[in-house]
Amino acid sequence: MYLLIITMKNKRGFTLIELVMILVLVGILAAFAAPRIGDIATTKAGAFVDKLRADIRYAQDLAMTQNRRYRVYFNAAPSPNPGYAVVNDADGNGTWGGAGEVATDPAGSGSLNIALNTGQYSGITFSAVGFSGNYVEFNSLGVPFDSAGAFAVNKVITLSPGGTTVTVTAQTGAVN
Repeated sequence: MYLLIITMKNKRGFTLIELVMILVLVGILAAFAAPRIGDIATTKAGAFVDKLRADIRYAQDLAMTQNRRYRVYFNAAPSPNPGYAVVNDADGNGTWGGAGEVATDPAGSGSLNIALNTGQYSGITFSAVGFSGNYVEFNSLGVPFDSAGAFAVNKVITLSPGGTTVTVTAQTGAVN
């Protein structure tokens, strides 16, 4: 009988000291996690920058391997606004991005036509696009152009939030 009473006494629950220690540990974890939660939009924008760089490089690669000019349109038809699309003018009719002229997205199935400020890209937009005509075009040598001609200086795309930039280098078309 005595054994039973001791066993029941030990099953009362947590002591006040144990509860205070748990609350202190949760508080410390929350203090470290809270600042990172606010940076989710900036983190998403950083990940998007990597995708944008890869897609611009992809347009350049397509132009060089297919011996056909490719354009990346920003915020202007045939791309969504806000967004971008990788297109060509395969039939030579002067209309870029017509039927069968939108590049296939190498990261998934479908067209390389990215809508911003929605879905996985919510909160991300272009705050400035430094290309004349809202596009960058690559010839079969990989040289970048816009509506003003071949780049004489580097051109920059700035993203929001965070002001992260993507630069297309004049003459070489290197994307940084």
